[in-house]
Amino acid sequence: MEYKLPRTLDPSNTQWSRNALVFWAVLLVLLANAFALRPGLFVDQLVGGLVYGFILVLLALGLSIILGLLGVVNFAHGALFMLGAYLTFQVVVGWGLSFWVALVVVPVLVGVLGIVIERTILYRLYDETPLIGLLATFGLALMLNEATRAIWGASPLSVPKPAVLSSSIDLVVTNVAQFRLFTVVVSILIVASVYVLIERTDFGLSVRAGVLDREMAELVGVNIPIRFVLMFFLGAATAGLGGVLRGTELGMDIGMGDQFIILAFVVVVVGGIGSLFGSVVSGLLIGEAVFLTPLVLETLAIRTTIDAVAIPGIGGLMPYLVMIAVLLVRPRGLFGQEGFLE
Repeated sequence: MEYKLPRTLDPSNTQWSRNALVFWAVLLVLLANAFALRPGLFVDQLVGGLVYGFILVLLALGLSIILGLLGVVNFAHGALFMLGAYLTFQVVVGWGLSFWVALVVVPVLVGVLGIVIERTILYRLYDETPLIGLLATFGLALMLNEATRAIWGASPLSVPKPAVLSSSIDLVVTNVAQFRLFTVVVSILIVASVYVLIERTDFGLSVRAGVLDREMAELVGVNIPIRFVLMFFLGAATAGLGGVLRGTELGMDIGMGDQFIILAFVVVVVGGIGSLFGSVVSGLLIGEAVFLTPLVLETLAIRTTIDAVAIPGIGGLMPYLVMIAVLLVRPRGLFGQEGFLE
């Protein structure tokens, strides 16, 4: 019988731990250097990465719910995110209502649209291969983009921020817009609520049971179709909320959904398909990588006087570099569960 070393004594595991320790030590040194040379800009980028990361989390959370629990690759999810932004413009500018009304009403409207999509198209695809769902929702995304262009035009639009969130907060080394901090707080509340619903309630347990064995769940009295509809509403509503927050902060354009849906897929893959917690960690990791990496390399170039270290455009490449690095080490993602989509 072959004898295997205990995990703690496995030489390969020990070497991996040392490599990880070296990596984190180097990363901390680089971040400390960036903060020492550009403290104000470092905090700006840190907060910017946090806000950007949480927008990705809100979008990826719904995508992860629909993909991990329902098994449908919903490429139209980015269009729902975009519609959240444009409906905010309609509520605030078109109808003259407040941002606070849009914050509540728009996610509900997008969630209802999600139900319509699920009941008319996607429920027919639950037993099909993911590729069929991807093609169907890709066509749906194109239709929603063109409908948005027809209603609101192709020019970028913007909405005024609420007066109470229009000022900045002094953080000693820099000032941070209150709306950015508001985005972080709202995102944390939504993420925590969704996690509790899925992982800590009988409703979430019944949904996961339906995904694993639908016939058995229905046999014991669980109404799986209704639960799937509610889950799709939840996923679409979180995407709509992300659109409300992003559109209010930076404005909206037709291409924002296409841009963010690719990044949302990257977040889900890096975090691990089927893992809500993984999507949260991955979204924040990628958000900070996008914003902090250019600053870290720029300050490293200043410190070493090697200009080539500051690579132009590196921030935009970071989501994909992070994905490659993670998948080389953990092919299922950071917190991926065995068996999904296999």
